[in-house]
Amino acid sequence: MGRMRSLATASTIATFVLVSIGGLVRATKSGLGCGTDWPVCSGRVIPLFSNYTVAVEYSHRLAAAVVTVLLAALAVTALKDHRDHPKVMWSAVGAFFLVLFQAGLGAAVVIMELDADTVVLHLATAMALLALLVTLTVRVYALEGSSWRADAGVARSSLVAAGSVYALLLVGSYLSGTGGTGGFRDWPLMDGRLIPDLVLKAQAIHFAHRVLAVVAGAVVFVVALRVISRKAELPHAAKLAHAAMGLFTLEVLIGAANVWTGLNAAFVTAHLAVGAAIWASLVGLAAITSPALVAETGGATTARPGSPWRRRPTDAATGGRRHGCPSRGGADRGPLEAGAEEHVAADGMAARLGAYVALTKPRIIELLLVTTVPSMIVAAGGFPQR
Repeated sequence: MGRMRSLATASTIATFVLVSIGGLVRATKSGLGCGTDWPVCSGRVIPLFSNYTVAVEYSHRLAAAVVTVLLAALAVTALKDHRDHPKVMWSAVGAFFLVLFQAGLGAAVVIMELDADTVVLHLATAMALLALLVTLTVRVYALEGSSWRADAGVARSSLVAAGSVYALLLVGSYLSGTGGTGGFRDWPLMDGRLIPDLVLKAQAIHFAHRVLAVVAGAVVFVVALRVISRKAELPHAAKLAHAAMGLFTLEVLIGAANVWTGLNAAFVTAHLAVGAAIWASLVGLAAITSPALVAETGGATTARPGSPWRRRPTDAATGGRRHGCPSRGGADRGPLEAGAEEHVAADGMAARLGAYVALTKPRIIELLLVTTVPSMIVAAGGFPQR
């Protein structure tokens, strides 16, 4: 299993690096650095590095080759050693075939001379591969003994947040292929306006990207803050939530820098890399809180979603007691039983406080703010003056 964990980790990191290099290719306009030849570069296996675009594009292809080899080794290891864990085995095999499909899309991008739709599909597949590898890595670590507390609500909300970031990444990719900044050089406004002229396609796409960024940011922050508020109960999930929230803040600043600098290559590359890191963080958050994943790893099943008390198998030799702990009906209850009673009492208090908070209708308040504040800004032609 140690070899499987190492391969899964290495494959995930290598795929992230590959995505980042792909961002560099886009940022430096090196997509056709090898011409329209594929898999060779300008008709050669090792090209003449006549300019930097050849070096950048060739490095992207080399990185793709490394990822393919790693995923081939991962699939072979899974087929050989993990037939008793079908989800691990088929995830590894699926990742290998997905990277082959991704390579074919890369060829199509080159042959079609960077067609925007094909580039978006290329990125969509890369993000799907990264998500599959993150989930596979979490599953392998869980099988090796790592454990996390499951919470179905957190897992579902994390998937929603990840989906919003996924959509944002794809719209951003299409924007990059059709107009970049849309001609805007100011941020957060666009030519001094909150809503630009939407007749022009590039400006309309850029506006849609910014609106989607606001929506995705709101979702990510709400989900992350709710997980962080349960840090004591979900410590590992809280770390990923912190990462997602911090990275999204950084992503917004990098996006602004893209506009202010007229798509400086360093900022464009960082924009995609940080976006991929946010995506991976949210997918990882959904994975480690998934009750289904925790249950299938055996021994890590929680008593209820989010509960720190795991089900323990009973020992018939001790009359149904749990691993030697006296039964609840016994007179000499141990510290585990006493702690469980305190936990139940704490849960009751938490439920009562949660009920009081629910009476304030926080989700309705959020909805009102989201719908009324933008309307006020639009009606005033900017931020209302005091």
